[in-house]
Amino acid sequence: MATVGYYSMTNGQGITSQVNEITNNGDTAVNVTIPNAAQLAPLDSLYVVNPSNSNFGAEYMANLSAISTAVNNGMNLIIFDRYVTNAQTILPGGGGINVLRDFSDSSDINVAAGAPSSFINGPNGQITDSTFDGGNSSSHGYVTLGSLPPGAKALLTTSNPNNVVAFTYPVGAGNVFYSTIPLDFYTGSNNSAITGAEINTLFSNVQDILCFVRGAIIETARGPIPVERLAVGDEICVARGGTEPIKWIFSSRLGDTTLRRHPEGRPVRITAGALGGGLPRRDLLVSRQHRMLVDSKVAMRMFGTPNALIAAVKLTALPGIYVDEDVQEVEYFHILFDQHEVIWAEGTPSESLFTGPEALKSVPPAARAELERLFPQINAIDYQARAAALIPPGKAQKEFVARHLKNAKAILPTFAAGPFAIPARLSQGAALH
Repeated sequence: MATVGYYSMTNGQGITSQVNEITNNGDTAVNVTIPNAAQLAPLDSLYVVNPSNSNFGAEYMANLSAISTAVNNGMNLIIFDRYVTNAQTILPGGGGINVLRDFSDSSDINVAAGAPSSFINGPNGQITDSTFDGGNSSSHGYVTLGSLPPGAKALLTTSNPNNVVAFTYPVGAGNVFYSTIPLDFYTGSNNSAITGAEINTLFSNVQDILCFVRGAIIETARGPIPVERLAVGDEICVARGGTEPIKWIFSSRLGDTTLRRHPEGRPVRITAGALGGGLPRRDLLVSRQHRMLVDSKVAMRMFGTPNALIAAVKLTALPGIYVDEDVQEVEYFHILFDQHEVIWAEGTPSESLFTGPEALKSVPPAARAELERLFPQINAIDYQARAAALIPPGKAQKEFVARHLKNAKAILPTFAAGPFAIPARLSQGAALH
């Protein structure tokens, strides 16, 4: 369940007709009276309508800096706009878009080529070329395809595929969705061309694609980026200092049926702050055998180093860390570098893919074949993976966690993001030799 604020530029607060599409999708609706930092702080998304055909709301414009900051920090901004003219001025990170208020093709709305399947097929139904056709000015203009911001996805167009009616794009750790369809008009039942069910479908599908890209936030040379948006070549901040480029990345999704048959595939949820030092910053989901780096006096006494990699499933003995039985679908991401690394996920030190034989069992056969083509050395008889930090035996990991639990000590007590003092003998060996 997400917390969604709703706001109308004309009314200076939310309007009642915005509530249904939020609550009908199982989310919590919060009336935003001023879109300032204080009111935006608890929101997962801000849903804005602009009912005016002549301007943008002065209050919204006065708080654009706070809105941009909230989006950069992870909030989703959803805007349905009538005015359209100079819309780039109301969109964080959208200053370069080319937008035109235009009604010449306003009632022929089509699904854009390459629109994500999670937008086309959502929990409340399917969006097709005919869903918004036949309306009274279904759209009030368009943005030219070539002017969309970096990372943008076109979702809806006019009959001309280069004229984009709705699109989404990433900004920092958050996302922006913008549409020239005046949803407030149809939500208010002013025109039956778009039914309530179709509105719920549109809104829920938009929420789906925004939530999908808001996975674990990874620290990169370009700032915090959701793991789903990472690609080969992206420079990722590593715990031993500096950055390293991704050499290979792969994701695998387990649906509800698979998780029921194979409960061992359910993720471990590390709730915000459970590791100490305010970390992770938000709830972090990882596979059971995924290892987290600890910084601990107990580790120093037990292993001769304060830093060790501990499997998430071993950490479930600690408060706020548990196997999440309620997750119905999970997507795991495997990130590989030239060597095993510790990277930052939700501000927390977490390992990259380790190419040891047990870890590679988590990689599906087809992906394993690709990995072997890229890095044939992992098939060598004498190949030995080298870890970025000490990986204690399973029994020792269990004992380590038990000591922390007994002493009620956090395993990241005073941590702040930055290089760890990982011993050179553990951090410099290439993982793919």
